[in-house]
Amino acid sequence: MSVPIVGRPPLQAILWDIDGTLLDSEPWHQRATIAVCRLHGHAMSDTDYAATLGVAFPELYARLHAVRPMALTFREWADAITDLYLERIAEVEARAGALALVDAFAERGLLQACVSNSGRRVVEANLRHMGSPHFLFGLSRDDVSKGKPDPEPYLTAAARLGVPPAACAVIEDSPTGARAAKAAGMLTIAWPQHADLLFDAADHVVEDPAALDWDALCDLAERMAAD
Repeated sequence: MSVPIVGRPPLQAILWDIDGTLLDSEPWHQRATIAVCRLHGHAMSDTDYAATLGVAFPELYARLHAVRPMALTFREWADAITDLYLERIAEVEARAGALALVDAFAERGLLQACVSNSGRRVVEANLRHMGSPHFLFGLSRDDVSKGKPDPEPYLTAAARLGVPPAACAVIEDSPTGARAAKAAGMLTIAWPQHADLLFDAADHVVEDPAALDWDALCDLAERMAAD
């Protein structure tokens, strides 16, 4: 049961990013992306990749293509990276505490869905790999016209759930995703994997998933409403 909060609707839904938030998948995406880029003349380094954290494939391809035209079409490039990632998906692990938190929110009766900047094939494979019955759907970059940091993905997910944006809490690992959630008017929680990331659009940054329990979220939402 949700808890009424003065100044905003009661929290009804949790929207999760997947890569880097629920799954420790970013290293696998990094290896696949760098390998394909290097194979086709783009000398991408680990540092270069880190600067693209949370950026969707269409936007990343456009950046690379502007610097040096790609021999591959966008679809060929994206499919090559996705194929490499899916070859190793069995080795991808959930972030410590993430799926236990999903279970805990489900016990509270909260609606949950995934909102990703990855393509449909990756989102569907990630959902199968996690095997949680609590996600009502996964929204991919292919399902919207604009990816994060635009708010469209999160607004689309809220509409699909039938929940007001202000009644949603979002859990993200990247500044790009946090900006999208905040722009959508949602309670925005950053749970980064890298301590050096700077979040300019998160309501709260946590290091331990235990800090994301229901009581903590409601307390945070109440304090926000009072500000």
